[in-house]
Amino acid sequence: MNRQKLEDVAAFVVREAGRLGASDCDIAIGEYESVDTGVRLGEVEQLEGAQGRDLRFRAFVGQNSATCNTSDFRRRSLTRMVRETVAMARASQPDPFAGLPDRELFVDGKSLPDLGLADSSLTGLSVDRKIELAREAEAVARAADSRITNSRGGGFSDRRGVTVYANSHGFLGSYEGTSCSLHATVIASADGRMHVGGWGSSSRTLAGLEAPTSVGKTAAEHALRQLGARKVASQAVPVVFDQQMASRLLAQFASAASGAAIYRKASFLLGKLGQLVAAKGVNIVDDGRLPGALGSRPFDSEGLPTSRRSIITDGVLKQYFLDSYAARKLGTKPNGGGATNLFMEPGTATPEEIIASVANGLYLTSVSGPGFNAVTGDYSLGASGIWIDNGRLAYPVEEITVASNVLEMFASIEAIGNDLVFRSSVNAPTIRIAKMTVAGS
Repeated sequence: MNRQKLEDVAAFVVREAGRLGASDCDIAIGEYESVDTGVRLGEVEQLEGAQGRDLRFRAFVGQNSATCNTSDFRRRSLTRMVRETVAMARASQPDPFAGLPDRELFVDGKSLPDLGLADSSLTGLSVDRKIELAREAEAVARAADSRITNSRGGGFSDRRGVTVYANSHGFLGSYEGTSCSLHATVIASADGRMHVGGWGSSSRTLAGLEAPTSVGKTAAEHALRQLGARKVASQAVPVVFDQQMASRLLAQFASAASGAAIYRKASFLLGKLGQLVAAKGVNIVDDGRLPGALGSRPFDSEGLPTSRRSIITDGVLKQYFLDSYAARKLGTKPNGGGATNLFMEPGTATPEEIIASVANGLYLTSVSGPGFNAVTGDYSLGASGIWIDNGRLAYPVEEITVASNVLEMFASIEAIGNDLVFRSSVNAPTIRIAKMTVAGS
């Protein structure tokens, strides 16, 4: 991959667009290479490498626009693509909200911050070492307990890429990024029943990954903790969401805050700006400038600078996620588009203290199914977890459903844990919701 050559391609396409009649244009280029390794029962089952690149070109002729994608970067092919896309734009229907962001919103693409998004040590990591890491994670998980009877494998993956964006308003910027992940999944058996459990770690840097011993140990714990699961009677009780479940809930909430959902009137957050939509003390932030974080980037998909955005402050909804199109539809200004690193700020209670505060309730560790409606906020998903009895984790439960409404759930957050960890691009600490319906036998 050659970053300068990709920038030259982007600049060439912008010049050709102007020459061939586009009033405005933008171009996004992505190029990547990746390696995926996988083992099962200690034997290598997967070793795959991949390379790819894509160029997305958007041409405007007044309020008319058209978009085209290609992986052919030869100059003659690019000129033909530009000419055809401009012709398609002329023939399209005008859209008064289409167009690039205003010029004054851009910054100099040559003065972008270094956010530590690329790890050079991954380039020199041998395939043998990648396989060794995967083997170690799986081996630790398999050896953790005699009840671990089988494995679905372990794996190590890494990826390196370059992103370039340019437009006819004079912006040209690029950045490199890397990522890697390590995972293991095993099967625990007892009394004729089996449960699958796994764990993984992802990071932009090799040093940021959890150790293989930690990944394997946690994978085994997740498989073992559901052995002996039982059903419970239907009831309304407090529900404690572990970090993964709280992060998933936060992502679902954020999907309703997208500008597209708002202008389409397909969101339970419609008309809620400036209103209390969560319990006081709930603060949700999106920060695209966190150094080394998985969702960080110096500019968004339209070339606008990323920033730290307060989405909810002390329970009050402060803003939606707005690109330039959504902003025009809603009569306001763009703020960086979709989520980057979205997180709920931590509280002061430990997870143990939150669990101890529940006399009778559910510690939620897994959900399944599509039972979330972003229009109404209705929430009903198949679930499993561990039942809390007198402030302690008593026994695993399964074949249950947890149900409520997302607005009601956020409004009834009673405790926020101090255990926020940035494992992905959406992260939340342990939370306690005052009451949900747990439907069982």
